[in-house]
Amino acid sequence: MYNIFSVRNEKELIGKEVILKKPRKENWKEWAELRQRSRNFLQPWEPKWPSNFLTKNSFDNFINMVDTSLKKRNGYNFFIFKKETNNLMGGVSLTNFKTEGYKSITMGYWMGEEYAGKGYMKDSLKVISNFCFNELELNRIEAACLPKNLVSKRVLLRVGFKKEGYAKKYLSINGKLEDHLLLVKIRKGI
Repeated sequence: MYNIFSVRNEKELIGKEVILKKPRKENWKEWAELRQRSRNFLQPWEPKWPSNFLTKNSFDNFINMVDTSLKKRNGYNFFIFKKETNNLMGGVSLTNFKTEGYKSITMGYWMGEEYAGKGYMKDSLKVISNFCFNELELNRIEAACLPKNLVSKRVLLRVGFKKEGYAKKYLSINGKLEDHLLLVKIRKGI
């Protein structure tokens, strides 16, 4: 069972081995170090990093965007921490929040190389799914991954996502427009 507390009150989302928390300015150093250590691991799957990506100023801008999205209730960002050590391991973003009729959100995520393949993302995505369906009362969560990213595809399928389609030239990844596999998780009972 997963304990879920309201993110609007800046509480935590707690899984079996992870705690998801709203990113804070004081997380910058640990975030920058983890991203730098994982650069070669992450870069093939993400939009190209700008030259100032790991700077404190860039991170502060990210935090301001997170705070604005939270106030407007149109997006949510979480950092993933290891429950037993409180080490930052990765992140999950929820964007394109639609409430009227459509009731969906788009999810993206990343995990530092040293924490990948150990079940932490699976745990995190279960917690996020519960948050989306129970707290936000959404009907669907959408995600996309490169067809060749078998690890990402596998973790999505393991937490209940289903293949829904294929999008040509969907997103710029590492400086090149790439096709993506589209996946969706639908709330049970609808």
